[in-house]
Amino acid sequence: MGNLPVLTKKLIFILAAACGFTVANVYLNQTLLVSMANTFAVSAASIGIVATLTQAGYALGNLFIVPLGDILERKKLILTLLSIVSILLASAALSMNVLWLIGVNLLLGFATIIPQIIVPLAVHLASENNRGKVLGNVTIGLVCGIFGARIISGFADSHFGWRSMYWISFAGTILLFFLLLLFLPTSKGNKTVSYKKLLASLGPLFLKEKVLQKACLSQGMMFGAFSVFWTTLVFFLSSPPYSYGSKMAGIIGLVGIAGAFAAPIIGRIIDQKGSGFATALCMSFSLLAYIILATLGHWLPGLIVGALLITVGTQANQVACQASIFQLSPEQRNRLNGLYMVSTFLGGALGSYLGVFAWSRWHWFGVCSVGMIMIGIAFTSLIKLSKQKTIVEKGSFVR
Repeated sequence: MGNLPVLTKKLIFILAAACGFTVANVYLNQTLLVSMANTFAVSAASIGIVATLTQAGYALGNLFIVPLGDILERKKLILTLLSIVSILLASAALSMNVLWLIGVNLLLGFATIIPQIIVPLAVHLASENNRGKVLGNVTIGLVCGIFGARIISGFADSHFGWRSMYWISFAGTILLFFLLLLFLPTSKGNKTVSYKKLLASLGPLFLKEKVLQKACLSQGMMFGAFSVFWTTLVFFLSSPPYSYGSKMAGIIGLVGIAGAFAAPIIGRIIDQKGSGFATALCMSFSLLAYIILATLGHWLPGLIVGALLITVGTQANQVACQASIFQLSPEQRNRLNGLYMVSTFLGGALGSYLGVFAWSRWHWFGVCSVGMIMIGIAFTSLIKLSKQKTIVEKGSFVR
């Protein structure tokens, strides 16, 4: 990829901030769903497709755009995507009907894959003995963006209406464009592989790498369970015994930001004990979260503890799984990450859909049941990894 700059603390902060600001666009609509449903006079099940298709679009973007990071100059690619995202955010704010809103959010998810181009760049720039730590630090930005979006959107919705959140994100995207224009380092592209051959290599790569397959199943189901909770939270809080609005859903998002700091901790565990141990630990946290949510979710402290644990488990598991796949082939990291994130957000889209469906049929009990089933499936990937001895052993992230 050419001569790349040294990964300084300042550059890590810029990369983390860019990840956070951009990934927020995938999640900001989850807190706005009730208000959107009221605006367009549709049911909760109908408006839930907005969150589902945003994540589905993100998965498609990871499949068709993220691999370009292996062959194109990444700064230009990122700035181009930011320009497209800004147009889509303005279009969402101006939506006149629910079909327009759904279509724009699908495209918004497709274009907002900038973090998944940045993450492999950070790993590539990191020294051999601290890649797990660097990956964890950049992930802080991702998690803060995910939950910051919920906090800000909850506040904006309750005071100015759901459309205002898209305008706020539009302004932030324009600002981010100029910041990255000034500070993001350039890199040399590698155009020896055509885009057609690049896409054609994805299938064989997935079939070849068993570690990638297990990581995809693991985080796909974990992120699905995560989406089950956060997509339905606003409906749960809007009904008895809580009867709160979207602002409270945003406030609970503060718990998620606190969970962001588990990412660098899990990064150090990966460097010391291996990603297999870290993955088992993360899954256990998420399962415990749903046990608490099922039994104590109608009590606000129980809901908050459950939200914290599921956030810690899911986001830390993402770091653990990425650590295992990034050691496979340095020159194919964008493709590996693209395939991994496709499965992650397909799982997230499935979780959003099943969560809203379960809520409309069985309310909170159904939501928690779906979440636990998805985590149970994630555990099967860990068992298979152990049997095939494909868990990345201690220190194997260093190559």
